[in-house]
Amino acid sequence: MFPQALLMKEMSNIKKIRTIEKAPVFNEPFKKLRVCAYVRVSTNQAEQQESFFAQVQHYTSYINSNPEWTFSSIYSDHGISGKNAARRPEFMRMVQDAENKKFDLIITKSISRFARNTADCLETVRKLKLLGIAVQFEKEQINTLTTESELMLSILSSVAEEELASISQNMHWSNQRRFKKGKFSVNTKRFLGYDKDREGDLIINEDQAAIVRRIFKNYLSGLGASRIAKGLEADEINNISGRVKWAESSIRDILKNEKYAGDARLQKTITTALYNRKRNSGEAPMYYVKDSHPAIISREDFEKVQELMKARAKSKGNIEGNREKYTNRYALTGTIICSNCGNTFKRHIDNCGTVAESVCWICSTYIIGRKNSCGVGRIKEDTIKGLFVKIFNQLYNQRAKLLGDYKAKMEREKLTELDNERIAKLDEKIEKLIKQERALFLIEEKGYADHNLVKSEHEELVKTLTQLQTERSDWMAEINKRDNRVARTLELETILEVQGRNITEFSDDLYGKLVEKIVVKERTKLILQLKNGLAFEETYTLKRGHDIF
Repeated sequence: MFPQALLMKEMSNIKKIRTIEKAPVFNEPFKKLRVCAYVRVSTNQAEQQESFFAQVQHYTSYINSNPEWTFSSIYSDHGISGKNAARRPEFMRMVQDAENKKFDLIITKSISRFARNTADCLETVRKLKLLGIAVQFEKEQINTLTTESELMLSILSSVAEEELASISQNMHWSNQRRFKKGKFSVNTKRFLGYDKDREGDLIINEDQAAIVRRIFKNYLSGLGASRIAKGLEADEINNISGRVKWAESSIRDILKNEKYAGDARLQKTITTALYNRKRNSGEAPMYYVKDSHPAIISREDFEKVQELMKARAKSKGNIEGNREKYTNRYALTGTIICSNCGNTFKRHIDNCGTVAESVCWICSTYIIGRKNSCGVGRIKEDTIKGLFVKIFNQLYNQRAKLLGDYKAKMEREKLTELDNERIAKLDEKIEKLIKQERALFLIEEKGYADHNLVKSEHEELVKTLTQLQTERSDWMAEINKRDNRVARTLELETILEVQGRNITEFSDDLYGKLVEKIVVKERTKLILQLKNGLAFEETYTLKRGHDIF
């Protein structure tokens, strides 16, 4: 067949395709983008206060001046470091409002204003992306809904974190220099008994000093911290915050503070690599300055109090240095998780020392920022323990069916040849895409293709590669989880067999052996997950005194 005839035959086989243009939509309502801004400065210094108010004013005007935007809100943390998101109430409120779909776009000055912790920055941005909400960083010109934003954000937020580390190191060096010279600074607004003169030196506030002397005198006379606190409240004496409320821990802190004897121990706390403050237990040098300022308590009385405190602690079995028993002092510690913000719950005593005293567990984010940060609130300890007893007895009585069904389910999910084949195919696709990526870089380097074209192709390639890698990681994690669940289920059967009966009250030992975590979905809904993956959802009704479940 001649080439021309062959060409005509091929052309006759080509399908004719006509493009049908999109029909115009008339009178379609224009939807404005709801925009908010987040601003933050880390200190209360005058210069930063001016910067803070300038940022608020700028973004209010900037958002309102755009005809395609509608102003939503300004979220502002001032005098707060960006090291930890959970300690910024306005930041947490913004995330909460994002979940409630109150805006579509967040504008902020820079990554360092948004967060100086890489993990916090990426976690928050990813959470917002899943909600379809973009973050626009003005300085870096990044919009987080674009494909390449993840890589750029990771690099730049790491730089912000390194900058914070550098600042921290400089401050640490400066503090060390001051400490070695015996110089220090005290916030007298939060320190009972002292004021500052014009030179910044400590001077005694006689009205407050009388309270300090009373506390030391009462302790030497035989009263404990609790009774001293109650006595101060009974006499309606204000604490340093101006309220008639005294905590035992505050009394003990006053009794142990060497500054009341005219001395100063410097660098009692240090900052860890994760930017958390902790007690200095020898990781860094401390400096003790004698007679650094006027004393409220005589050195003799102060030393008597220290000896008395040690003797009383020893009589109760509290040996200095033995802190292990406080790490996980309660069985529930670290196991109760808030589904709203992801933080753990902490133990709290309401109405301490009264007939109405009760123990509850509160989300740590709620403790810091109250309802603006997390709305889950508190749960009574008796309720959590009662629900565990109920679930354990249900599990024990129906163990044959519950564990039998669960083992059968895991058996069906065991790794098969199909799983191996699926993983092999994913590996093959990933390897192919990596080779394509290298080829794209080479093409651009040699100047064989336009930069914008390569960029567009690379964005699509990275998107597909990320999806495949995520799919493979999730699949492998699921396979590993299956194997672990089988072993844990066998352990669970043994524990139930050894127990041999129902329980009538909460057991710390059983809880520790069986429970992986408790997820608080709502104030009245909990999910108790066992270590083998088996989960029980329980609801209860709030009631004054004892909840109903």
